[in-house]
Amino acid sequence: MKQFFVLLALLYSFSAFAQDHKDKEILVADSTWSKELIMFPLGFAPEIDYEGYEDIRFAKGWNDPKGDSFFTYAFVWNINLEEPPNASMLNEYMALYYDGLMTAVNKDQSVTVPDSEIKFEIDEDSSDALNFKGIMKVYDAFFTKKIITLYAKVESFYCIDQNKYMLLFRISTLDYQSTIWNQLQTIQLTANHCDKN
Repeated sequence: MKQFFVLLALLYSFSAFAQDHKDKEILVADSTWSKELIMFPLGFAPEIDYEGYEDIRFAKGWNDPKGDSFFTYAFVWNINLEEPPNASMLNEYMALYYDGLMTAVNKDQSVTVPDSEIKFEIDEDSSDALNFKGIMKVYDAFFTKKIITLYAKVESFYCIDQNKYMLLFRISTLDYQSTIWNQLQTIQLTANHCDKN
């Protein structure tokens, strides 16, 4: 029960923070998706050494392991990423991200969070060589306390004037054939996303 209140407090603080920074929102989703905003460098993964923020949308029921949208969410990194992304970079950053996040959330001292297994590659279904698909096996310290498989797609957007790339992640425990991906694909960047700092 204590862990639930810690999670609730974290979610509330992120939500309150996001409400104070509506000018930073660059994801468009319908009102059923909840919002968060987290600043870089990430407290749980400071090794991902960038400045900026992560704008997040969570599907309704994302926290229900028995539901049809479990761990379904999208986020964009609006950071000072000047080099083109690649699969190796995503493998490294997502391992740091999930290992750090799940270790921070884990309150069971008898559990050592296992290393995430991350595998990204160029998305052959996309016409853009800077779009990627990945499968991530991560420990779920939030809900199930087990290893879960996350399917991910990453789109890259280049902002010429700012000389930076934005990365839009779409993630779910359901594979790409699931109808949840139709909903995930509706989440897009705002028309003026490159103007947001």
